[in-house]
Amino acid sequence: MNNGSDNVHQGASSSQTRRRLDLGEEEELIQIPNCDMGRAAEKFKNTLIGRMFHKEGRSMDAIIGMLPKPKIWDVEGRVHGINLRNGQFQFNFDNEEDMAKVLRKRP
Repeated sequence: MNNGSDNVHQGASSSQTRRRLDLGEEEELIQIPNCDMGRAAEKFKNTLIGRMFHKEGRSMDAIIGMLPKPKIWDVEGRVHGINLRNGQFQFNFDNEEDMAKVLRKRP
């Protein structure tokens, strides 16, 4: 008897997840240079870095401009967005509360 669990991927390892995502050949690893990780963690504690999937026909700069608006994140004027290119973005928040608010709204 099949209980329907054949399609469930509970406990999948990160390497299994990466294989399922099949992110494509343009993906490159981000190398982190040797540095004082404590100082770096403090400097970027209010920073969110992400990636946009399915970027064809979409403007990263437009998305960076729209996300802080009141009807989406409601942090306009308290965050600075940067287009890191290759579908990657960075948001630097003025305070931890605004970043936590945005993270609570994530899918």
